[in-house]
Amino acid sequence: MHDSPEITLLRHLLPIGKVASLREVLQQTGIKIPELLSSIRSLEETGFVFRRTDSEISLAAEPDSLAPQAILARLHTAAIGRDVVVFRETSSTNDRVRQAGISGALEGLAIFAEGQTKGRGTYGRKWVSGAGDGLWFSILLRSRIEPKELPRLVQLAAVACAEVVERSVEGIVHIRPPNDLVLGNGKLAGLLLETSSSWNFQVLGIGINVRSAPRLPDYPTAAMQQFAINKISRNALAAELLNGIEDWYLNRWGDQLELAFKSRCIGVAP
Repeated sequence: MHDSPEITLLRHLLPIGKVASLREVLQQTGIKIPELLSSIRSLEETGFVFRRTDSEISLAAEPDSLAPQAILARLHTAAIGRDVVVFRETSSTNDRVRQAGISGALEGLAIFAEGQTKGRGTYGRKWVSGAGDGLWFSILLRSRIEPKELPRLVQLAAVACAEVVERSVEGIVHIRPPNDLVLGNGKLAGLLLETSSSWNFQVLGIGINVRSAPRLPDYPTAAMQQFAINKISRNALAAELLNGIEDWYLNRWGDQLELAFKSRCIGVAP
């Protein structure tokens, strides 16, 4: 995957607040001064904030909303996240990825939405996904595993997401089979794998309550921020999730996955 100048610049300036020598940035990235200035202007228009002197530069802040550049700059994947798209609102990210898969998009495409109007979960249940409240996204996979093994894609994603979430919260993230994540006795996240015998791809949808969780009758919910010490960056979290999912997807199948999944299971979803 080839990084744009904007993403290359962000890679060298992250984490936020790090001060870098302007000369070293130019030398290490190969970016020329005119291109650097153009990249900074472009990123500032998106909501990034820079601090500059004649000799130093730093990234002071990034957009509060999801920004593809902020996600891509934090990735170290080979396939997952090869392209990242963010919609302000869409019916369902799974619908978008399905359309892309039918059109021949490459494996690893990740589509996020700030809000979904028709988000869905298991058994066709509605998934409440308010604008800016969480991470609602879907990944295009082209796994060649046998149909009977497809549930493992949900298992590896559940384990990966649980591991990533635990880095930012106090508490253990459990898995309630077949595809819910639970934190503090409340539903934190849901996963949905959609396939078809007429497709040569799979759609992996994930919804995680980050800032707040919907209040549902007789169904306790949870959000990451309730259990976090610091404010959670959704851009950083999105990248960590894609990194973690690829690690399990490419490297950690078999007995290791089965053990990790079973060790987190607590019961059966209603």
